[in-house]
Amino acid sequence: MSEKTKLSVYFGGWYQRTTLHLTEIADFFAEAKSDLPLSKERLIKLHTGLDLVKVSREAGYLEYVRAENKEGIEIHYYEDGLYVLKLSSSNIDEAIEKLNSYYEEKFAPAVAYIFSLGAPTPKELANIKTVHPIAVGVIDKDPEQFVLNDKYGEIYSTIASSELTVKKTPGFIFLIAKSEYKDFVEGLVEMQIFFREFKDQLQKYLDIHRKLWEEISEIKERKQIRGKEVERIRLQLDAYQKTINLISSRINQMGAYVHTRADIAKEMKLTEHLSNAFQYKFDVLTNTHSYIKEIWVMTNNYLSAAVGVIAEIKGQATNKSIQSLQVITTYGVVGTIINYYLSRESLPKLTTNGMVYFLILVIVTFIVNQFIAWVYSMARYKLKFAERVRNI
Repeated sequence: MSEKTKLSVYFGGWYQRTTLHLTEIADFFAEAKSDLPLSKERLIKLHTGLDLVKVSREAGYLEYVRAENKEGIEIHYYEDGLYVLKLSSSNIDEAIEKLNSYYEEKFAPAVAYIFSLGAPTPKELANIKTVHPIAVGVIDKDPEQFVLNDKYGEIYSTIASSELTVKKTPGFIFLIAKSEYKDFVEGLVEMQIFFREFKDQLQKYLDIHRKLWEEISEIKERKQIRGKEVERIRLQLDAYQKTINLISSRINQMGAYVHTRADIAKEMKLTEHLSNAFQYKFDVLTNTHSYIKEIWVMTNNYLSAAVGVIAEIKGQATNKSIQSLQVITTYGVVGTIINYYLSRESLPKLTTNGMVYFLILVIVTFIVNQFIAWVYSMARYKLKFAERVRNI
């Protein structure tokens, strides 16, 4: 590969977005404004940092905002949430450094602030670290004979055809195409980013499911817990339930995006190239998504059973504390009536000894009640969970 070869270096990512979000991006990129209650000063500062010289809203298979900054970095932000940063250069390492720096220091903070209100993004929910694999588009008259420099790593996969060749190393994907197939290169890069991001999110959700399931199982397998642990465990399960509900909602949103991208691939006549070059199939993504959806339904049901049992135990502990307080109060009232009314011929008068007695009674009642509460907090409660059917 000649140092003078003109290359296009890409990386990008994907969040679930809609045309409403695209309008917010367009307004911010074009005029540094937002209809949301965000700081105008910070919006202007972040917009200035982007150094944009061109901004337009384009119509295609999907609407997208196209922008370009002073360094020549081109941004495509699509209405389904896919974003791609591109820089044309003859020096791949220099281009990667510029793209990474621009993304981390300027682009990512700006977009994060625009969408900082509302429910957490999937990557925040799943604590997914954004790692952008580098895709390099090369236009060459003979893609099959293209020689890759060894410094980009050992090639572990090569898929070649007369019009397009794909070479993969651990850190790069090189797409070499004839000039007449230039548009296919960008289309394939975008689809590759979408596939990778979609699968990464599903993989992370599967990992979280496994972690939560094991932690819930650990609680259920204890069989007994102390009363003082009930509140802590209840709060822990509530936190799990909140996370599960948010992630379930995000998972349910994902299916529509696969169908949209599949339709676009057909319209762009990319399906064959995607199948040959990347060995991906939209059906596989759809099936994986359906599997993860069902896994999270199971996880939610499993958690709900645990929450119900813990809530019942907390109710039992609370009722027993109330009952003990009622008993102590009843004894105090009965004792007072017997001492001051039923055993005397005249009504009692307020005396110093009487006040001391009253205070002692209050203190003793408090101590006894605290002791009983402690006894119940140390009591062990049986955890009774329905077992799954094993002989099926």
